[in-house]
Amino acid sequence: MTDRKVLYRITISSLAVLLLALILPGEVSGRILAAILLLPLAILTYVFVKKRSILSINKNQILMLMLVIGLLYLMLYYLSGLHFGFYRSGYRFGQHFWSFILPIAAIIVETEIIRWIVRAQNNKTADILTYFLCVVAEALICSTLLAITSYGRFMDFFAMTLFPAVTANLLYHYLSKRYGMYPNIVFRLIISLYTYIIPYKPAMPDSMFAFINLLLPLVILFFIDALYEKKKRYALEKNGKFGVIITALALAIMISVVMLISNQFRYGVLVVATDSMTGELNKGDAALFERYDDQIIAEGQVIVFEKNKSMIIHRVIKIEKINGVMRYYTKGDANDSRDSGFITNGDIVGLVDYKIPYIGYPTIWIRSLFKH
Repeated sequence: MTDRKVLYRITISSLAVLLLALILPGEVSGRILAAILLLPLAILTYVFVKKRSILSINKNQILMLMLVIGLLYLMLYYLSGLHFGFYRSGYRFGQHFWSFILPIAAIIVETEIIRWIVRAQNNKTADILTYFLCVVAEALICSTLLAITSYGRFMDFFAMTLFPAVTANLLYHYLSKRYGMYPNIVFRLIISLYTYIIPYKPAMPDSMFAFINLLLPLVILFFIDALYEKKKRYALEKNGKFGVIITALALAIMISVVMLISNQFRYGVLVVATDSMTGELNKGDAALFERYDDQIIAEGQVIVFEKNKSMIIHRVIKIEKINGVMRYYTKGDANDSRDSGFITNGDIVGLVDYKIPYIGYPTIWIRSLFKH
């Protein structure tokens, strides 16, 4: 059997194992199955695929650097608790060693062995397959597909789990090719297992945490590349330029999606899912809004507000101040009557500035899947 056939069979088998684990009911069972089934595949890769030495003289420096970056990441993360506060995570080392810590550690080590050996073969097809299996492994560590029971969780999976996994594995693929598997293993063990060992966590908003995890791997990658890659790059081939452009666009889109749906930044986005604002905002449009921060609101302003745990986009038709509290009465342009009751400043999420027509229809379709 040729090395190429071995590479393809191992990478495809590994990807199939992880996809199977990703759709299993229960996060614990999925991780345990993945850890068990990946073990023989990692052993086969190590035994039957030719291993090539890493020529970089900076291997040990990068290993120590990733160790320091991992520890610095944890230190800064827990210092953020001074601002956001702390909460008890519910995990205990003794109780969750077999169900969480050991399977996650095994998945990390096994996937990094496979990644390191496959990356060294300079086989583009196997390399791409390995990248996808490592992204799936990273997502599996955080969640499973069957945990997605609502549209909100569907969006959270993509923005909070999958997108950060995509950028993280750009860094891991880069490091594995140049410096071997150990920097990745050390860094990933630190940033993946602390939550099951330390009983308290900072109450940082999930969206902000995901945004940091989305950007941090890119910052580390560019930092290491600038610090250690001395070779001058005077020009890129045509295909190289195209690849850089596609990668940059994909990253820009992922970052924008996380920023917009998190509502933790200045601007957010909300898909219009009803016909109540037809004319101004039609069903399927995406409304871009500026986060409310005590701006002056005038009658006629279209706003986003929360009512009965739902996000609504309607127009302000009347404002009055009673006992020092501002009351806003709203109405959908296409509705016959105004909304019941009133809202106050605390209910307002943002002020609608622009719309993107029709772009929200896929979101409406996905949302409908969870209603059946």
